[in-house]
Amino acid sequence: MSEHEKFNDQMEEKLKVMKTRIEGAKTSAKAKGRDFFARYETELAKLESKYDLARYKLTLLRKGGQSAWTEMKGGFERAYRDLKEALGKASNKF
Repeated sequence: MSEHEKFNDQMEEKLKVMKTRIEGAKTSAKAKGRDFFARYETELAKLESKYDLARYKLTLLRKGGQSAWTEMKGGFERAYRDLKEALGKASNKF
């Protein structure tokens, strides 16, 4: 397995963990009642949007050629870091 394939597989696993955490936050917010969920619905939607962007960047990274891999890897890493930071801040609320 190449270094690129290992990286892609590791990031795939990390994204699965992030998706589980986002779903857990949504479930927790819903359990706290309609008003609570409505208050944080926009923030949850932003988390899902950041997840979707990171997922898209990983897809591009997988499909990209060797020459663009480093640049595309940086784009994915920024998107993932942004998602991780946003989820960390949001998890304190739920």
